[in-house]
Amino acid sequence: MQSSELEQIKDLEQRISVSKSNYNNIVTLLEYTKDKSPKVIHSALYALYRTFSPLLSKGELQKPKNENLERDKKGLIKIWLRDNYVQYVNTLCNFLRHEEPGLQIPSLNILLNLLKIESTYLTSASGSQQFSNNHYYHVVEGLIDNENFSEPLKTEFVEKYWNTYDDLRFYFLKNASKIINFFLDSGKPKDKVGPVSKKKRLDEKSVDKLNSLMENTFSILENLRTMPTDASEIDEFWTGHPAPELSNSQENDDCEDDSDNMLFDDLFNENFEKEQTKESQKEIPHKKTKKPVLLQLSAHKRVFSDCWLALMKLPMTQESYKRILLIMHKKIIPHMPQPTLLMDYLTESYNAGIVIMSGVTSILALNGLFTLINEYNLDYPDFYKKLYTLFDRNLMHVKYRSRFFRLADLFLASTYLPAQLIAAFIKRMSRLSLTAPPHGIVMIIPMIYNLIRRHPSCTVLIHNSNEHVNKLGRNHSEIDNLEDPYNFDEPDPMKSNALESSLWEMKTLQDHYFPNVATLAKIFQAKFTKPSYNLEDFLDHTYLTLIESELNRKSKKNKMPALSCERPKYIFPAEESIELIYKSEKFDVNERELVFENMKKGWEVWQF
Repeated sequence: MQSSELEQIKDLEQRISVSKSNYNNIVTLLEYTKDKSPKVIHSALYALYRTFSPLLSKGELQKPKNENLERDKKGLIKIWLRDNYVQYVNTLCNFLRHEEPGLQIPSLNILLNLLKIESTYLTSASGSQQFSNNHYYHVVEGLIDNENFSEPLKTEFVEKYWNTYDDLRFYFLKNASKIINFFLDSGKPKDKVGPVSKKKRLDEKSVDKLNSLMENTFSILENLRTMPTDASEIDEFWTGHPAPELSNSQENDDCEDDSDNMLFDDLFNENFEKEQTKESQKEIPHKKTKKPVLLQLSAHKRVFSDCWLALMKLPMTQESYKRILLIMHKKIIPHMPQPTLLMDYLTESYNAGIVIMSGVTSILALNGLFTLINEYNLDYPDFYKKLYTLFDRNLMHVKYRSRFFRLADLFLASTYLPAQLIAAFIKRMSRLSLTAPPHGIVMIIPMIYNLIRRHPSCTVLIHNSNEHVNKLGRNHSEIDNLEDPYNFDEPDPMKSNALESSLWEMKTLQDHYFPNVATLAKIFQAKFTKPSYNLEDFLDHTYLTLIESELNRKSKKNKMPALSCERPKYIFPAEESIELIYKSEKFDVNERELVFENMKKGWEVWQF
C-alpha cells in the first residue's frame, strides 16, 4: 500500500511539471503530508519542494501589484499558488516540531533551500541585496519554540548552517531576540489564527514553555564558534555576498528593509511585520551608509548582545545559571559592544549563590565580575565581604574550586588592601584546611604563604607575641580552656579579629597523615626567604593526581632495597619488655604488676 502511494506522489509531481493545468495536484500532494507514514510524508515534502522551487525562482508566486491583474485568470492562479505555498511552508515549520528527527532534518533543509531561492530572486528583482527574513523568522521560531527540539536537528542546523554562514547567524540572533521578547511581553508571538484570550496567553507563558524556549535557544548559542572579531572574517553567506555595489539603495542600518520591504512580505502575517518595522525605526534612526549591514562588525555584535540580553530575561534554573556563567567570560563578554549591560545579571547571579548558600553560582559569576571590574571599572559594593563568605567548608569539594582560587588570588593581589582584611582571608583559609581533603590543603598552604609574602604586615600571624594565643597548638592540656580570638562565624572580615590570632592551624598540619601536606606546612617554620609559589602547580590536584604522583615517584639512586630483617626473639614485641622489667631491680612487685597491665593494654591489637 505504501509503495503505491509513493508511486502516486511521483506521478502527481511529474504531471505538474508537464502542464500548468495540473496545478490542482499540489492540493493532493499537500494532503499526503498528513499521512501517518514517515516515508510518504518525506516523499510528498520533497515533491512539493521540486514543484515550488522553480515557480519561486521565476517569480510565479509574486502577488500581482495591479488590482486589475488580480482579477484576471493569471492573477488568480498566482494568488492561489501563493496560498498553497504559504500552507506548504507552514507545514514544514510544523514538522520542525515533529517527534521524528527523520522528518525534522529534511524540513529544515528544504526551508533553508527555499530561503536561498527566495532571497536570490528578490535580489535580482530589486537590484539590491535582499534576505528573506520573513521566511527565516518562522524557521527560527520553529527551532527555538519547540518542545521536541532534538539533538540531531540542533547538530544539523548548528554545524551545517549556523556556524558556517554569517547571514544565517546574524538573522538568527536578530529573530531569536524578537521571539523571546514577544513571549515575555504578550504571549506567543505571531498568532497565525487570530486573537487569543488572556487566559490562553497566560497558559502559553507557563514556566515549562519558557524553560523550553530558554533551553533551545541557549543550546544553539553555546555552540557558537564563528562569531567574527574583525570585519574581514565576515565572508560566508548563504544567500549571496552583500557586495557594496548591490546595496546603494540600502539606507537602514538595522537592515529591517531587507526583510520587510520584500516582494513576499505578506506571505505569513503582513500586519505583524509592518508593526515590527515601525518599532525598529523608532529605536534606530536611519542613516546612509555605503557598507551593507551584514558586513558591519558592529551590527553583528549588536544582534549578539540583544539576543543574549533577551535570553537572560527568561526564568532560569540553577543549572541554567551555571551553564551560562561557565561561558560568560570567554564566549559572551568579548563579543558584547557594551559588556556593562551584563552587570545586573552577574550581580544577581553572584548574590543568588550567596543567598541559597550553594556557592557554585557565585563562584562562576566571579569570572564575569572580575572582567567587568578589571576592564570596565565596575563598582561592586561590599565585594570583599561577599567574597569572604564564599570561603566555606563546601568550597573544597565543589567542581570549580581551582577557578575560584585563581580569581581569589587576583582579587587579593593588591598591596593596598588593609592588613586586617588579608589576615581575615588567611585565617579563614587556615581554619578550612583542618577539614579539607589533601588536594584542598595543598591549594590553601601555598596561597597563604604567598599572601603573607605579599603583605608582610600579616607575618604577625605566625609569630604572635600574645601568650594567650601562643599556647594554642602547643599545650594540649590547656587547649580546651582557650578560645581563638578569631571569629569564624563573623561575616564581616574587618570585624573577625584575625590579626589578634595565630596560624596554629598550620602547626597542626605539620602532623598531617599525608606527608606532602606535612612538608608543605613546615614552610612556616623556616625563614621567609623562599620565593612565592606558583599556584598553578597546586590548583588542579585531586585524589587521583596525588595517588598517581606517589605511584610514579622514582626511588632514590643507589639505595639498596631491604631484603631481610632481624629475626625476632618473641612472638609479641611486648614480651621482651616485660621480661626486662621483671628482671630489673628498679621496680617493686606492685609497680611491676602495674607496668605489666599497662603494657598489656597497649598490645591488645596483637591478640588473635
